[in-house]
Amino acid sequence: MAEIHRDITIDADADEVFAIIDHPQNFPRYVPNVSEVVDIRLNDQHVGDSYRVIYKVLGATFDEKFSVTEWARPNRLVAKFEGGMSGTFRWTLDDLGGQTRVSIDIEYSMPGGALGKAIDALLLERVNEKSMEGMLENLSRLARKPASLSR
Repeated sequence: MAEIHRDITIDADADEVFAIIDHPQNFPRYVPNVSEVVDIRLNDQHVGDSYRVIYKVLGATFDEKFSVTEWARPNRLVAKFEGGMSGTFRWTLDDLGGQTRVSIDIEYSMPGGALGKAIDALLLERVNEKSMEGMLENLSRLARKPASLSR
């Protein structure tokens, strides 16, 4: 099983950042390679929310079904996913008083046993790591409050 751990400090409070990541329809705005999110099913308890994420990596299209397994606004959101890959995607947000420390922890595996692991090690692992770095940078830009103009 491959693992990716990344974090960033964002100039926005945790509730504002959580509001962005809590809505799957926002994914194409900040997650690299995501073309669309479909079959969004939400409920009042949030645990059990589900959606499918369609994205391309190295010319291959992936269709991953996500299901929320933990939800604690504004600090934690965990979803399992399955499809072309399977695993767990964990968001942890720590409010730093006007800023938020955002951490992502992803564990995933490719189908195909040893061959799947080899393909991941040779091709996808670095691409996925770069994608997560880009995702956090894009999220930071999206969440950051625009500077006020003065005269």
